[in-house]
Amino acid sequence: MNNHSLTFEKAYISSYVRQLILQHGSIQARIHSIFSNGFNLKYNDSLLFVGKNEESLSAIGLAINAADLELVQSALTVGDPVKISPFFSSSEEKLSLTFTCYTRPLVTTAIFPSIQSIDLSIPHVTQEQISKSGLLHHLEEADVWTQSGFASSQLTQMYDNFVSLISTSTVSSLIGAGVGLTPSGDDFLQGMILFEAITESGGYLKELVKQQLQHRSTTDVSLAYYEALFDGYVNAQWINLCAAILTENEQQLIEAIKKIQAYGATSGNDSLVGVLTFLKQKTTR
Repeated sequence: MNNHSLTFEKAYISSYVRQLILQHGSIQARIHSIFSNGFNLKYNDSLLFVGKNEESLSAIGLAINAADLELVQSALTVGDPVKISPFFSSSEEKLSLTFTCYTRPLVTTAIFPSIQSIDLSIPHVTQEQISKSGLLHHLEEADVWTQSGFASSQLTQMYDNFVSLISTSTVSSLIGAGVGLTPSGDDFLQGMILFEAITESGGYLKELVKQQLQHRSTTDVSLAYYEALFDGYVNAQWINLCAAILTENEQQLIEAIKKIQAYGATSGNDSLVGVLTFLKQKTTR
């Protein structure tokens, strides 16, 4: 079988994935799913998302520029085996990665000689800072509800039940509820858990969800994002949202909301419905 080698100048990796690679060393994976903005690799029970551009870096991801991603992706097929091999400088600070994709008729090797690690650990923002930023108002202005998966009658009822009483049964009903790689119910719960962590409001919902995930199934992608969130990591777009809150930059805040809304078919809006619900609950207590 012939070999085809590609070397890319710039790439970014989340601090969460860097930590996982340090723990595992070489990783044997398979192409899990492919879509327009990237592809997922599955190894053991975990996922790695290879996407484009630093500002869209996933908590479970690696980001390269759009042209490089298109070049790599054009050779891939779901199910192809991939070996990820890390290399470090003597100081173990500079990380390089080699992706060997066992595609047909060519084995494609993608080499990333210099990868910059981006800290995607969840930042802390006070409830007072969030209130001052007008985030609740801007989410209502962005009309996140009608653009979310919760606009359907089935999910609306689940949502109403959850808001009336956050319990084992109402949390369980939302896990895996909806369609897509990350169902709306999971995106919603993750939005709430994220702001529970951001505002250091305790981990009541997080613990309920962790408990119910032992009994309820959802997609591999949702599970990967739950795991990253439970470990304290989130996608770069949420870091940008928090930065806008902290700097009291209204235009930056509006832009951050728009970029989150653009994520997936309804995923971004579903997560923001979770944030909106969290904030409304805080203001009514």
